[in-house]
Amino acid sequence: MPYKNYCELPTPHGTFRMYDTGNELLRVVTFGDINQLGSEPMVRLHSSCLASEVFEARDCDCADQLREAMKAMAHEGSGIIFHLHQEGRGQGLSKKIQAVYKMQTEGLDTAESFQAMGLEQDIRDYTPAIKVLKQMAIEQVRLVSNNPRKRRALEQAGIAVEVINTHPQVRPENAGYLQSKNDKLGHCLPLGLEHDNIIPIHFYHSDQMWGEFSNFSQHAVYLYGKIWRTTEHFYQAQKFSEPELQERIRSAVSPILAKQIAEQLESQHLQTNWCNVKEKVMWQALAAKFTQHPELKALLLSTQKRNIAEHTRNDSYWGDAGDGTGFNRLGELLVQLRSQLRDNKEPQLCAE
Repeated sequence: MPYKNYCELPTPHGTFRMYDTGNELLRVVTFGDINQLGSEPMVRLHSSCLASEVFEARDCDCADQLREAMKAMAHEGSGIIFHLHQEGRGQGLSKKIQAVYKMQTEGLDTAESFQAMGLEQDIRDYTPAIKVLKQMAIEQVRLVSNNPRKRRALEQAGIAVEVINTHPQVRPENAGYLQSKNDKLGHCLPLGLEHDNIIPIHFYHSDQMWGEFSNFSQHAVYLYGKIWRTTEHFYQAQKFSEPELQERIRSAVSPILAKQIAEQLESQHLQTNWCNVKEKVMWQALAAKFTQHPELKALLLSTQKRNIAEHTRNDSYWGDAGDGTGFNRLGELLVQLRSQLRDNKEPQLCAE
């Protein structure tokens, strides 16, 4: 392995590792041991973006994509992020600031601004990351990205690539920027499909479109005389009968940490009848969430008769990978809940 020394990074998504690369321009961050990523690891090639990652600027999607990649890796239990110091698609921070200023003052999109300054659209170099993958003898990866240039860079280096698309958080500040990336830079951002009244609704991460349907969405529920930060907190805690274990999970600062704590406890403390009661527990959580938050009830009813599916390869029971390999019980329960809400059966819901 190329690196040995690391420090832990406790994050809201779980504990990552940051390795000492000896190169200030290359940061390597993993979920799990770098020696145990598997033969086809989840990979994110990520270029630094000071504006969004540090100062939370809302006019691009860089920080959004980084968070999404971290969440996906934490869910899967493995993954590697190459954080490369190359602002402005490789042009540097100074030129990036000039380009964004032209966008803001002259009404140009991102591609037009770079062109007006006589700059190439994207000169980023992924060689440092590819070198590490080669040293690790990685021959195929699952790339978390919508950028075809990143895929080509890996494939030209002899690494097979399966793409995992990210899902943008479209805001007034970044809508035009995202559309121009698709139209002029060849990106594959899934824009506009969320509002189609025919296609199924696919949800997964809580900060994406329809993310309110996720158990990880930040909507507290009141059940059993207690406030639970999310439905995931409640669901995971009910796996155990011991009050102290339930409270430990309820106190977790994020839903992913609540899930991770529960997974650590399952081998010794899981209720023997959990398989028989888990759907009832999930129903309780969903019924509370969508009746205690009126805006969520309205959102669910707005889906009319569209199918709803949690798209994930990490849970074949509650989710659906999109290829028929999952049961999608979470999506089916949401459809069932929608039907009862439409029929004004809230008293029955709350009683359950």
